[in-house]
Order: sequence, then structure tokens, then C-alpha cells
Amino acid sequence: MPAGFINIFLNFDYIRQQIAELARKGVSLPKVAKKRVLVDFSSPNIAKEMHVGHLRSTIIGDSICRLFESVGFEVLRVNHIGDWGTQFGMLIAHLYDRFPNFLNNLPDISDLQTFYKESKKRFDEDEAFKKRAYEYVVKLQNHDGDIVKAWTTICDVSKKYNQVVYDHLDIKIKDVGESFYQDKMIHLVQWIKQNSTFCAENAVI
Repeated sequence: MPAGFINIFLNFDYIRQQIAELARKGVSLPKVAKKRVLVDFSSPNIAKEMHVGHLRSTIIGDSICRLFESVGFEVLRVNHIGDWGTQFGMLIAHLYDRFPNFLNNLPDISDLQTFYKESKKRFDEDEAFKKRAYEYVVKLQNHDGDIVKAWTTICDVSKKYNQVVYDHLDIKIKDVGESFYQDKMIHLVQWIKQNSTFCAENAVI
């Protein structure tokens, strides 16, 4: 499909009439049956700054939520953050090197974006560091106590930064990270294998 634009021209007299009607009568909400609605928000990645795409989806998501809430819907505001994966191996390895005493004295990583870039550079250029990073990923997936604490430290710093942005925008959401599904994936894969024929027959393309 070729790229293009849709141009919309508004009739200003119509807009004036609608605004005048709202000023006289107020907002009239439709009467609809109450439903339960889940709205997925910006979903930023841990250790990376939020960008305009995250802000756009956050504002759109909040607007949708407020609209649903205004008609009495039960709205679940969910923020699926990227808090799992290979990148955490390199972040944890870098944390051990930069703040070796982090288990007893939590570090103040004020610039997490720079911290991420430093760890990525080492991961790309240092084979020994890369090997250690992969080892930490495995330990994290196996819920090693110290590695989980390192991971939690990094996630908390990033969430704190994100929360400052959400507070400025008056956004109320619940973080649900990718890590939430870690212990559920085995059962999901088993279910898919057991129901693969059913899923294929009922797939919608």
C-alpha cells in the first residue's frame, strides 16, 4: 500500500454550533451496558529513556480510559514494560563492575541511559564481558538471589524515572513487566502443543 495522507477539512460553523450546544446543555453521555476493558499503555523498556512514541501511546491510552470510565466501565490500566531478556545480563555484569558493593549499598544510578550505553559498548567489544553477561542471564532466569537483586535494582531506578513522567501527566497505571510471564511460559507452550490442531483449524488470517 503506497504511503500517503488523508486531508480533513473542518467546517468551522459546525464546530461553533457544537461548542455552543455543549456550553448550553453540557456533555451528554450515552447509556451503555457496563463492561470490563483492558487498555495497554506506553510499554517502555527498562534502562532506556521514554521517547515520543511512548508519550503518544500514553496520552491516547489515558484518553481512552477516561472515556470508558466516564460511562461506568471497569477499566484495567496496564503498562507492559520491557524488563526481561538478554540485555539484563550485560546491565547486571556492568552493575557488578561499577558498583561491586551494590548488594549492601544500593547505588544511585542517576543517568541510566548512559549506564545502558556503557554496558552495550562493553557487550559488543569485550568477549569475556559478553560471556559473563550471558551467564548472568541464565542465573536471572533461574532466580539466583543476588542476580535477582541486581535486576531489581536496575528496574527500580528505571521505574522511578518513568513515574516522574507519568506523575507530570497525571497518569495512573499498573506496571506489568515481561518478567510476569516468565513462570507461565512453560504451561502456555504445553497448552499450545496440546491444542495445536484446534488453534490451526480456528485461526483467522
